[in-house]
Formats: sequence, structure tokens, C-alpha cells
Amino acid sequence: MKKIFVFLMVLPLLSVAQQFKSDPVENGIRIKFNSRIMGEERTIWIRVPASYNESPSVTQTYPVIYVLDGKSAFFPVTGVVSFMSEKDHVNYQIPEMIVVAVDTENRLRDLTPVESTKQANGEESKTPEQKLMMSGSGGGEKFLHFLKEEVFTFIEKNYRTNPFRIYVGHSLGGLTATYTFLKHPDLFNATISIDPSLWWDGAKYVNEAPELLKAMPKDKIRKYYVNVIDSSNSKGGLKFHSNSIFNMGKAMGNASLKNLQYKVDCIPNTDHSSIPMLSWYNGLLFIFDGYHKSHYDYMKDPDLIESHFKEIETKIGLKMNPPQDIFEILVHYLTSPDRYPDAVKARKVLNIALKYYPASSYFKNKLKALDIKS
Repeated sequence: MKKIFVFLMVLPLLSVAQQFKSDPVENGIRIKFNSRIMGEERTIWIRVPASYNESPSVTQTYPVIYVLDGKSAFFPVTGVVSFMSEKDHVNYQIPEMIVVAVDTENRLRDLTPVESTKQANGEESKTPEQKLMMSGSGGGEKFLHFLKEEVFTFIEKNYRTNPFRIYVGHSLGGLTATYTFLKHPDLFNATISIDPSLWWDGAKYVNEAPELLKAMPKDKIRKYYVNVIDSSNSKGGLKFHSNSIFNMGKAMGNASLKNLQYKVDCIPNTDHSSIPMLSWYNGLLFIFDGYHKSHYDYMKDPDLIESHFKEIETKIGLKMNPPQDIFEILVHYLTSPDRYPDAVKARKVLNIALKYYPASSYFKNKLKALDIKS
């Protein structure tokens, strides 16, 4: 009797299980490899955009955003980038991008440009505990060499990348991102430096910034976004830290470089640990300011599609084809009877789309259907 009772208890559970199916959800890949330069195993995380493997998009290339502290940053960053760029969200604030997150477990070694034992208040370490905590720093140049020669090489060999690169780092990662912007300006087009540790070595690179900015090449647009927490209630403990960041902003302003676009952003109601989420969003909005245009503008004048993307190259420094997703949503609006049907404009959009995506059966069939109707 007891066995019958247990069976009857389990039967509803079996019935429920049969009604639901589970499928794995992918959000990229993690790659481990032995680095020749670092002499150790390293890990990178990669996610390609939603449109990457769609057949019409095989000719499209994508900007790459390189994010430090990969293990903790990868999943939230991919969520932000996806939300801001992909058609499932009907949100085209920024272009779709390849996300590459780089693990940085030995942060003090990898993310500090020079060895230093100075504290966050700018003062030299005094106690043995302070000196021990600051030991082992100064491996930043080696890490950059690894990034350039091994990570860049792998990504650009195996993925359809656009030359537009973004570098994102938080805290010590923000320090090395800023250092790279100043000392190796050709490596990245844009930088997001999140509440960075610019106090490092007595604010060494803040002090050097005016001369480094004078020497910066003027050949292309470079974008620098830096932010800082609101430390007004910190009782002065973060004064040297926050002043270093604001002084970097002053150096940018005083440089008066035509192709330098920068922003210093103070984000309230955050602390050093919580600031990254808003930073990724705000930083990407700044970098791609002017990228987004309303679909209604394109529908009024389809010629704006190509002219706008030429303008993006001038304003942002990003050269890329108009994305397939933009054409698809315009065609949907202009051919659906319950939207904004306009055969003339739909045909114009389709002819432009086929210039960039000639293999698209969707665009071909839509154009054929319009020709039959006419």
C-alpha cells in the first residue's frame, strides 16, 4: 500500500516534468591557453553579437570591447551590450559588438604600470603590512604586450573584427586603461576608465598627462570616459583618489586636442564596488554619441541610412556598414499593412539593403513581392 501511495505522489511530478522542456542557454565561450609571454595559463571570455552567425551578416565586421576582470565582468557587460544594441530589444543605441573579457586574477601585478609602495592617499607605505600589501606590482607593460601580441592576434584571426577597439577597466583596471590611453594611444579608439586608481605612485600619470597628451598622435578620434563615485560623505578618506580623477579631466580639457573627446562623470548613489554597471552604460552612450537615429527618420528619408553611417565615421571614428537589423525593421514597418505601408520607400530601403547584404533571401523576397504587387 505504501508503494502505491508513493507512486501516486510522484505521478503528478512526472506529468509536470513532461510538460516542460529545458534547453541550454549560451552566452559565449571561455578559452584557456598557455601564454608564452606571461608564462602561465590565461583565460579569456568571448561573446559574439546576435547577428554574427546569421547568413546575411557574413560580410559584417564588428567593433571589439575588451573588458578587464573577465570572470566578474563578462556576464553583466554582455547583458548591457546586448540590451543596447540587439534587435530583440528593439534598441540600437550602440552598434553590436564582440565582447572579449580578460581574466586578471593577479591584479596588482598585471594592472599597475610601475612598481610602487605608495598608498591611495599618496603617502609612502610605512608599516610592514602596508609594504607587503603593495609588493609585487609593476607588471603592466608585460600584460599589455600579452594583450597586444596574443589576445588581439587570436581575436582578429578568428573573428570578423572591425578596427574599432574599446578598453574597459575598473579600479586598478581603470588605472591601466588610462595609462594605455596616454602611453599607447594607438591600441584603442576609446577608453572607459571606471573610478580608476589614478592615485597610483603619487598620481604619477596624472602629473605626466599634460606632456603625454601633447605628444598624442592627431591622426584619429580618441574617446576617453572616466568616472568617479560621489565621495562627499567619505570624510576626506577618498580625497586624493577623487582629486586625481578630476585632475585628469582638467588635463584633458587643457590639452585642447581637436580629435580628443572626453567626459568626466561623477555618479551619485554608488560606491567603488557598485559603480561599474552604470559606468558601462554611460560610457558606451558617450563613446557612441550620435550613433542612434530613429527608425521614423529613416522611414521619412531612406537616403539618411547611408549618409548617417558616413557621418558616424566622421563624428565617432567608426567605419562600418549599416547593420542588417536596421534594414529589416524598416522593411517590416514599410511593408506591413498594420504599420506604415509605403511601397516606394520600402523599395528604396530594399535596394540599399541589397547593396550591403546581396545574399539575403529576406530582402530579395520582399523586393520580389513588391514588384509583383506593382
